[in-house]
Amino acid sequence: MRRQPFPRTGRTAEAAREELTRGALAVRTGCNIETIRYYEQVGLLPLPPRSAGGHRLYGQDLLKRLNFIRRSRDLGFTLAEIRELLRLIDGGTYTCG
Repeated sequence: MRRQPFPRTGRTAEAAREELTRGALAVRTGCNIETIRYYEQVGLLPLPPRSAGGHRLYGQDLLKRLNFIRRSRDLGFTLAEIRELLRLIDGGTYTCG
């Protein structure tokens, strides 16, 4: 059975469930909305795509990235150190050796 896309966004119901608004992302991660906004401003989180109605939609990749940032902060890493860790991940140049 083929999934039918939503008329306004063209996304399937399954894809829509995987995307969160900023408020839902804040609730899911326990992170303040203003903190999410700040992480976007300083480049730790990329700007998310928007729905047809202009709402920011955060996928599972951004949810995982925010959880990584939060855990790193809990462990005592500075934002500069987290930025360097994310560069390694984003560039794909990290190794286990």
